[in-house]
Amino acid sequence: MSPARLRIDLRVLTMFLVVALPLLALGVILVLGSGQARLRDSYGRHLAEVARQTAATVDAYFFRRILDVSILARVPDVQRVSASESQRPPNADEIRNLDHQWTTERVLPSTPLVTQIMTNPAARFFAGIAEHDSIYREIMLADRFGRLVAASNRTSDYYQSDEDWWKEAFDDGVRGRVSISDVLWDESARVFAIDIAVPVLDPVTGNLVGILKTSADTREMLAAVAGIQLGSTGQAVAVREDGVIVFGKPQTSSRERPQFFAADLLRERLGAARKTMTPEFVTHFSARDADGHNQLIGIAPSQLGRTFPHLSWWIAVYQADEELLEPVRNQFWHLLLVFALAVIAVLGLALWFSMRLAAPALEVGIGAEHLASKTVENV
Repeated sequence: MSPARLRIDLRVLTMFLVVALPLLALGVILVLGSGQARLRDSYGRHLAEVARQTAATVDAYFFRRILDVSILARVPDVQRVSASESQRPPNADEIRNLDHQWTTERVLPSTPLVTQIMTNPAARFFAGIAEHDSIYREIMLADRFGRLVAASNRTSDYYQSDEDWWKEAFDDGVRGRVSISDVLWDESARVFAIDIAVPVLDPVTGNLVGILKTSADTREMLAAVAGIQLGSTGQAVAVREDGVIVFGKPQTSSRERPQFFAADLLRERLGAARKTMTPEFVTHFSARDADGHNQLIGIAPSQLGRTFPHLSWWIAVYQADEELLEPVRNQFWHLLLVFALAVIAVLGLALWFSMRLAAPALEVGIGAEHLASKTVENV
């Protein structure tokens, strides 16, 4: 009797491969795809929530700083100096000459008016504030005619009534209103600053007698944005609705005005949600950065724009997909190992079934040969 040879039935192997492996591959793809989609959505909502909390922190800091400047405008020395100077009628020739000297001379002449501007009680108070609080790069006071009457340090010019911040804060000339600028690059200080101007009212009559303006360093005011660091790639920026970066990376001079890499998608999302947008609105989406890496982005609005329309800022928090999906990639390799083990198991089962199906045929052949030899002997 010849021993049975070990071989795989190709039909059996094909049947198992056709049925089992595609189903297993499809299951792996569905599991990974579903897992990645849920992870992206979950983490996108998380980034949007981080953006909302960051925006709330920025809003609170800005409104607190506006309140601080408003309190400075109510200091008695500030009110007295402003009210006293506003009683002095404007002299066009004097204003023109002093403004020319102020902007062209490196060292101001020691005139009584200049000495008064830099050494009166309000000016000394401003200098002390700027010395002890580094966020204030400059503090100045103009009377109701726009003439500079006190300053913490030398300003860029003397006459202020042609400045946008002065016009906005002067408003109707009766009570005035709070004015806040967008983030601007301060060339002399080499920092990004924001101007806050508030009206100064006469403590007796309540009429407008001047405008107090501070130039504040935004590095502290937007520290909540700069402090966002999620993993090794996650960060945040403050952007306008048109996609221009207000604060964040890349941060350059205001003349260059860098665009957020997802500016187009940001405008598209905001445009689509404009009619149904609420103060609590947040959303998230994916976009490719300048280096071609896919980034998951969560955005939320700042509420500054509701009070100051030109400050319609959005906080965008983003993180690279590569870092986010690292756990899923580990799962992929584990599933690939399971897939390889499944292939080995299929091959083993196919071999075993092939042997079982081949064994009866061999036994029948041996029995037939033995029966034939018996028949020859009887004959």
